[in-house]
Amino acid sequence: MLRLIDNISERLGQLSAILFFVIGLMISYEVVARYVFFAPTTWAEEGARLLQLWATYLAMGYVLKSGGLVRITVLTDMLGATGRRILEIVALLWMLFFCVYAFWLGVEVVIESVEIGRATATMNQVPKFWTESAIPAGFFILIIQVLAQIWRQLRNQSESSDSDVSESNI
Repeated sequence: MLRLIDNISERLGQLSAILFFVIGLMISYEVVARYVFFAPTTWAEEGARLLQLWATYLAMGYVLKSGGLVRITVLTDMLGATGRRILEIVALLWMLFFCVYAFWLGVEVVIESVEIGRATATMNQVPKFWTESAIPAGFFILIIQVLAQIWRQLRNQSESSDSDVSESNI
């Protein structure tokens, strides 16, 4: 199961990288169309914003899995392996709480947008739930990756505790 969760995060991280590349192409096209041909588009900027939201939120699980989150290690460097592991679990539990809350709020916003038919205030009138859905989707991915990381920490802790016990018995 851990491999499946990691694989999902990895693939979505790759998809995010592709989306960021596409965003670069869209913005470049818009710049050329606007300033070279004096023919701005109605879709490029809004499409780039939509893709940027999705790319950012879809990458959250990958960033956690790959250890790309910002860490302040002053305190953890002073602790031993057990202390670091405990702090890591506490941080992951806090992250899990926040992710569940953000997921729940995001779902409520998407449901409200669909019910009232909210759309962007642009010529394209893109339904807002297209962008707002990225939030619960991204946080759901992050929730499952956080759960995987917590399981890893707990499993490593029990494995190291077993080895500590067996070494002390020798």
